[in-house]
Amino acid sequence: MPKLNHKLLLLVCGLPVAAHAQTPATPPARSAVIEAIKHQPDKAPPVEEPLYKREYTAAKPAYTVPALRPYAGPRKPIKNVILLIGDGMGPAQVTGGLIANHGQLYMQQAQATGLSITCNQYGKITDSAASATAMATGHKTYNGALGVDSAGHTFRSIMWEAREHGKATGLVAACELTDATPAAFAITHPDRNQPEAIAAKFPAAPIDFMYAGGLKYFAHRQDGVDLLAQYRAQGYQVATTPAAAQALTTPKAIALLAETGPPRMPERTAAYMTLGVTKALDLLGRNKNGFFLMVEGSQIDDAGHFNNTTYNVQEVLDFDQQVGRAFAFAAANGETLVVVTADHETGGYSIIDGGMAEGQVTARFSTNKHSAVMVPVFAYGPGSELFTGMYQNTEIYARIKQALGWK
Repeated sequence: MPKLNHKLLLLVCGLPVAAHAQTPATPPARSAVIEAIKHQPDKAPPVEEPLYKREYTAAKPAYTVPALRPYAGPRKPIKNVILLIGDGMGPAQVTGGLIANHGQLYMQQAQATGLSITCNQYGKITDSAASATAMATGHKTYNGALGVDSAGHTFRSIMWEAREHGKATGLVAACELTDATPAAFAITHPDRNQPEAIAAKFPAAPIDFMYAGGLKYFAHRQDGVDLLAQYRAQGYQVATTPAAAQALTTPKAIALLAETGPPRMPERTAAYMTLGVTKALDLLGRNKNGFFLMVEGSQIDDAGHFNNTTYNVQEVLDFDQQVGRAFAFAAANGETLVVVTADHETGGYSIIDGGMAEGQVTARFSTNKHSAVMVPVFAYGPGSELFTGMYQNTEIYARIKQALGWK
């Protein structure tokens, strides 16, 4: 074998050739390299990016979080389930809300915490439809699917099981009723991007109380069909304004308060979700057999897609206040399980500066899409101990059923 020309080999590799053989220099210690990197300035965001998209500051908390007094009476069977889903809410989004609100969130008062793995049927980054289907039915599926899988199998939502056990059911969302997450708990459909077709299936869904946007797809459809008339024929009360929603007196009700999606915070104001959740708890809570309510903080996801830190913080804080209402409801009666989680993380959100004393969050986004980051699970009330650990999102469905004692 011919002798290798070491100088030629170095040139091919793109390395400098020394005039004379020298002892290789000792590389710097890893700790020194890391320390040097830590003191380099961060890459500045584009000049044209407005400050509000990368920074949020609040001189005082948006709200004060009182200490909840957990139910202390004898253990009761679980009668009610409240599942709150922060769309796009990963651990960093929760942290951003905590910092912005000067170190206080209702989510901190959870009695158990866990982590949910959100990948879809193929082990890829999920969308809301596939992840909501996993939580609503216990089955993984492809992105865009609502209660069906790639083989054409259909899976019924846990709402059907709740109805069979005599429970009232409800959906409250800060998006269109036909959007992926609420739709996955109500109907089955192969494509989330067909809102009129999805809406047409809702009157046959096992949902008693509905509060969201999306009036366009029920009353102002391209095919001219008035789905709200079908609801009235079934004995539902119908509301299209906040005043009418406030006046609802029966759990069989549908309130659609925006043509498409409700506006973002703060234009939407805290009154929107407060009315929906409060009315749902009141009306569904009248059922002697209890209820199953799904509440979605829909626009945390939108904020991630828009890479908007201020929008993100405001939506997380709005969602957290609904978590507080659910925890307080559970603490009062001792027969309500509350589970708080997310369908996926959005934006590759990272908090790089700020502080709780100032209520300041400085953040960056690594993408305008979803990420594979695990999402938090917070649980409160009887059965909350089942939600610790790290598990697939299908376990949300399985563990709720286990807590309820359903096969």
